Amino acid sequence: MSFMTRLSAVGLAATLMIGSAVAADLSLYSDKTPWDKGMTAIAEGASKASGLSIKLQDITPTDKYQAFMQTSIAGNNVPALFTWWNGNQLSDLVATGAAADLTPFWDQANKDGTFSATQRDLVTVDGKPYGVLLNVANWVVFYNTHAFEKAGIAAPPTTWAELMADCDKLKAAGITPFNAPASGGWMPFIWFSQLVLGTNPDDFVGLTSGKVPYDGPTVQNAFKVWGEMYAKGYFSDPREQDFNKNFTNSSTAMFLIGDWNSGAVAEAGLKPGVDFKTFLMPSLSPDVQQSVIVEASPIVVGKAALDANPDLGKAVASLMSADAANTLGSTIQVFNGNLKATPPNDIIKADSDLVASAKPRALVRWWEAVPSQIQGDLVAAMGSFMFDPTPATAQKVMGDMQKINADYWASK
Repeated sequence: MSFMTRLSAVGLAATLMIGSAVAADLSLYSDKTPWDKGMTAIAEGASKASGLSIKLQDITPTDKYQAFMQTSIAGNNVPALFTWWNGNQLSDLVATGAAADLTPFWDQANKDGTFSATQRDLVTVDGKPYGVLLNVANWVVFYNTHAFEKAGIAAPPTTWAELMADCDKLKAAGITPFNAPASGGWMPFIWFSQLVLGTNPDDFVGLTSGKVPYDGPTVQNAFKVWGEMYAKGYFSDPREQDFNKNFTNSSTAMFLIGDWNSGAVAEAGLKPGVDFKTFLMPSLSPDVQQSVIVEASPIVVGKAALDANPDLGKAVASLMSADAANTLGSTIQVFNGNLKATPPNDIIKADSDLVASAKPRALVRWWEAVPSQIQGDLVAAMGSFMFDPTPATAQKVMGDMQKINADYWASK
């Protein structure tokens, strides 16, 4: 059941505006367990700045976290702080009335030059900002430099044909080309959306706005290519639950992921810029403009909590500071784009340079752009293909996804 549907089912409209804020709920909730060290550190900084006690609370995997938040919002028991997503996911959350308008804090940050107006737009809904940036990441392909060397690949690919040829070289060297888990209740969308994006960026956008069907020509081509890549053995076993394992143990050579993951890979022993580097995923055809997904992860402030605890505003200011950004960078190598902070590693700095040089079309990630009401069902359908990547399954999955999609937009 979708985010908004569940809220409606338990009577959100009747409960959201009644009752009192739960003052004891001064917690920072997150589903980002690999970031615990950095999240704990910035929570401590926010506690010190505000005089409040803010503790990190983890709930994983992502689908379980979303279910918890749905229940919390429906029960008028919204945490003081919690991680979320931007795009339509943030818009739907704001529609519930649970999120605090952070305009004064962003006005100050823009005035001070710690964040730009463009960055503010990443967490803005109907002209008002509703989140503190926790992470701003480019989605790139991590590659193991030693695996490439073993396979005789002198430089990362710049075209799809080169990428496919490199996959064959890696296979010949006994290395699975891509790490591609289906874990966490969210990862199946990664390759689906990338192959749609690489086929037709406009149709990628159209999927999320209801203008393009999930069984149309672009999606048909994406599933065809996806299935062919599975048939050739280019992907790791989707059942692996530790989504970094097959990359960090060097059994796979590449990993399509946000560069926020560079810190976790580094923690596992691979040195950024030495043992692994990155490249931008090429389009499936030279005639198609190259695109890059830009992911923004906000920390949202509960409106009721901020109204009941004015000192929580000092915590918000702390989370938006360069000190907080540098703390994240030094502990977990995640970067929120703070203009007065330092990029935490060579991967993130290099990715910024890659994007600046290639000038690809920047797009919001499918996960954030798709309506939240159908997100989970669509991801589940994509995951079913990963576990049985046959043409027959592809046709069924596309039909199922289009029915979900069509039913949703027909209700609008």
